[in-house]
Amino acid sequence: MEITPPRPKLVSFRALAFSGENRSPAMGNGSWTFELEQNIEVGLAVPTVDAGILQAVVKIELNAKANNESDKSHLAMFKAEYAAKFDYPAGVAEKTVQADIETEPYQYMLVAQAFPLAMTHFRREMQSMGFDARTLPLGI
Repeated sequence: MEITPPRPKLVSFRALAFSGENRSPAMGNGSWTFELEQNIEVGLAVPTVDAGILQAVVKIELNAKANNESDKSHLAMFKAEYAAKFDYPAGVAEKTVQADIETEPYQYMLVAQAFPLAMTHFRREMQSMGFDARTLPLGI
């Protein structure tokens, strides 16, 4: 009989910060080039009290720069931070999941749930500042 490892459940997703600057004039569907950088961290939050629940945490940082192709002086910048928390079932010990959380497939499983939420918010905020951000990817 195969034993299934305990799987965490996504219980919280937050936009921690968003900032952007787009001082260029509205020019319709002008051509812009985008550079998107992402930094993703996955970790384990271990409770300091015995009654606490073990959590997996995914932090996502997105930075985008946009340049107008016809006028390089028109620059826009966007930055955002997000955090997703996953609760393990009560009673799961750190040593039970420590080996899994260090593997790429397990981290991918966590990030694949949080990243589309972060990108959806990021794209929406960029659109509110005058950019058609539909070409940015939703997945990792």
